[in-house]
Amino acid sequence: MISTQSFIHEEVQGFKFGYAPFGKPSLFVHTYFIDGLLIDTGQRKLHKQIIASTKDLPVEKIFITHHHEDHTGNIPSLQKLHQCPVYSSEKTSELMKNPPRLSFIQKVMYSQREAYHDLIPIKDKVSTNNFEFEIIPIPGHASDMVALYEPNRKWLFSADLYINSYIGYFLSNESISDQIESTQRILKLDFDTLFCAHNPQLQNGKIQLEKKLRFMENFFDDVAKLHTKGFSENEIFKTLNLKENHLVKILSNENLSKMNMVRSVIRDIKRKNKHAINS
Repeated sequence: MISTQSFIHEEVQGFKFGYAPFGKPSLFVHTYFIDGLLIDTGQRKLHKQIIASTKDLPVEKIFITHHHEDHTGNIPSLQKLHQCPVYSSEKTSELMKNPPRLSFIQKVMYSQREAYHDLIPIKDKVSTNNFEFEIIPIPGHASDMVALYEPNRKWLFSADLYINSYIGYFLSNESISDQIESTQRILKLDFDTLFCAHNPQLQNGKIQLEKKLRFMENFFDDVAKLHTKGFSENEIFKTLNLKENHLVKILSNENLSKMNMVRSVIRDIKRKNKHAINS
């Protein structure tokens, strides 16, 4: 089933796209349009719906927050449609020249996206006629991920930093330590509206992001304590009474799992200890 919706919040127009092979969608992808700027391009799976929703917008430039397939799926089509430049961080522009392969479940939900060689790398800020957005690196979920922050309006376009106040599963290459540090850095900003790419919080966005930070910090501490006592990753998983979504784990070839969260904590601890020894 396919779901397409739109909404307006202050000067921002949001587009919400959902797909599920069976039943109603429960996971949605958002793109945002503000003053000539289109933020992200959605999933290739809903190419027709995304083109139809955005074809009449006066898009002057596109900005990509990171290389994941649900943000980059329609770059070529939207660039051709609007005849506009497409910007990103330098790291995203490099990753999109040869994007990572997708798991089976990612292909089913989002479809494969094309490589794109013409992203224009920028840093510090992206400007429109009436607004100026600070570009803020927020690695963790993806090494190249950035947020856009408009301080005068207290808007934060947070890409996938939030998603929810808890975490259901992790990508195998995510870093929970980096996510914690990125979230701590973002929470120092003055914002209220959180334009998340999957679950926007139009009110009390900062409060919701604080809840996620507490969840991550508590999870990290719980795993770290058991790891220090010599528990294996499987023993930690069982002791903390964690539950795995086995269907997601299998269909993603273990690229998406709750166990990846445990492994990320252990990996980050080892990395930190190694750095301390070398320094």
